[in-house]
Amino acid sequence: MRNIIKIFGLSILSSVALLGATPIINSGNIEKQIQAPKDIPTLKKDDIKIEGIENDSLKSSDSSKTVFIKDFTFAGNSAISSEELKQSLKAYAGKELNFNQIQEVLAVVTKVYRDKGYFVARAYLGKQDLVKNDNTLFISIIEGKYQEIKLNNNSLVNDNSLQAILNNAKSNGIINVKDIERVLLLINDRKGVEVSNSVVEAGKEVGSSNLNIDTTSTKRVDGYIVADNYGSRYTGYNRVQGLININSPFNIGDKISISGLVSNGADLKNGKIAYELPLNSYGLKSDFAYTRTNYNLVEEYKSFDAKGNSNIYEAGLSYPLIRSTNENLYLKGKYYHKDMNDYMSGDKYEDKSVNSFVTTLEYDKNYSIGSTPARVFANLNLTTGHLSSKYSKLNNGNYNKVDTYISNDIYFNEIFSLKTNLTAQKVLGNKNLDGSEDLSLGGPNAVKLYPYSEQSAENGYIASFELFSKLPNIASYNHKIGLFYDMGNVYQEKNLDTTFQRKTLQDIGLGYYSSFDDFFLRTQIAWNLNSKPISSEYTNHKNSKFLVQVGWVF
Repeated sequence: MRNIIKIFGLSILSSVALLGATPIINSGNIEKQIQAPKDIPTLKKDDIKIEGIENDSLKSSDSSKTVFIKDFTFAGNSAISSEELKQSLKAYAGKELNFNQIQEVLAVVTKVYRDKGYFVARAYLGKQDLVKNDNTLFISIIEGKYQEIKLNNNSLVNDNSLQAILNNAKSNGIINVKDIERVLLLINDRKGVEVSNSVVEAGKEVGSSNLNIDTTSTKRVDGYIVADNYGSRYTGYNRVQGLININSPFNIGDKISISGLVSNGADLKNGKIAYELPLNSYGLKSDFAYTRTNYNLVEEYKSFDAKGNSNIYEAGLSYPLIRSTNENLYLKGKYYHKDMNDYMSGDKYEDKSVNSFVTTLEYDKNYSIGSTPARVFANLNLTTGHLSSKYSKLNNGNYNKVDTYISNDIYFNEIFSLKTNLTAQKVLGNKNLDGSEDLSLGGPNAVKLYPYSEQSAENGYIASFELFSKLPNIASYNHKIGLFYDMGNVYQEKNLDTTFQRKTLQDIGLGYYSSFDDFFLRTQIAWNLNSKPISSEYTNHKNSKFLVQVGWVF
């Protein structure tokens, strides 16, 4: 009897779904509703500043006396070849040079070193015998060696862990600002520690320098609490979610995170525990996580007692290939195991598992468009996985897909800025994906007007543009308004679902964003822009949607 009820219920819902009224909701697509809040004004560590990096002033003379310089030779250079240094001085070779021009020669050589990060390096003239050396100018170079690296640590991370990172700065023995910047940022990447001061000062030996580093503690515990109406009709619109981080619990810069989400009526409950562990002093990290989600569908689904759960296990590695203030490149890899179960009228109608591995390249860079500052962030993900479903075997087996996310910010001036986002996905191979792996056009981080369940498929894109205008601050109250436009389109890899209609969804809207001390508010209203009205949820407002999110960061 229960099987008859289950089959009857599924057939009714499927029939209604064919009419475009009620989508099929299960643990796979519910996972997309559970995303960490974006653009939260979390506490950020200060930018790295290295004191003691000054350029030498150029000596000058009124003397007009010149000397013929045929060529140049160098001593003391190991980081940069003599050929490269000679190339930089081509404009001065084979010419009569006065005192000031010879000083320019030394400045050029020094600049070559400084441009490569060797900010302590210096070129100077030793004793010369131009006649004996066939008018070849002999240039000596002090590249700069470390004498001592001193750490004054007042953080939550033990001295040995931080000292091991600092020692990487002198791996080649020559002082290089890029090496120093990298190790200081790697220290800041550890939880529970922040570099408060870094100074390069002259050592006791000629050509040597000391690097002095001071660190302070960050909060032992931080996190946020956020309330929003980003949910869905079938699991509850109104939600509360929170995150607690325990920083450096074992005094090595690690982190324990506990997060959770619950919708109104507790129809959607999610909990996650994660651990981040530094593996070495070069920036390699591992992370592990477990997530549990339970749901009970309401409204049209309530009479069918539709519910389900999912368990997700994660293990990953990340390594910074490039780590600097203005440019970063990370290589990441993560393994996922997902178990998803769905029930109706007490009987299980879906039992599936997904094993996948995601390889990621993540890049960000500060750059300029003319004199206008800008910043780009991008990631590229390659997923290879295997789906095993006990009941619906249509998409079982191996699959591969590639997806990307690109975000670009342009800061025209102190008031106006433009943010552009692009999300895209493509299946590799002629195979449809499980719904949990599809790209969904709806949701607050996509085409905002539409619900998560409005339209999804294997391949497609979502593009968003928002022009911000900062409003005058009121004491500690910061706020701005935004004008946004979203557009998305998805399509199936194989046209097996005859009810699927490819369409472009668009919206346009206004946003108001504010923060006061540790509190923040985001409000957005989206309107339909030459697109079909909302069809996957019953609503009195099929052509508009109001979104609000309020939170506290601690």
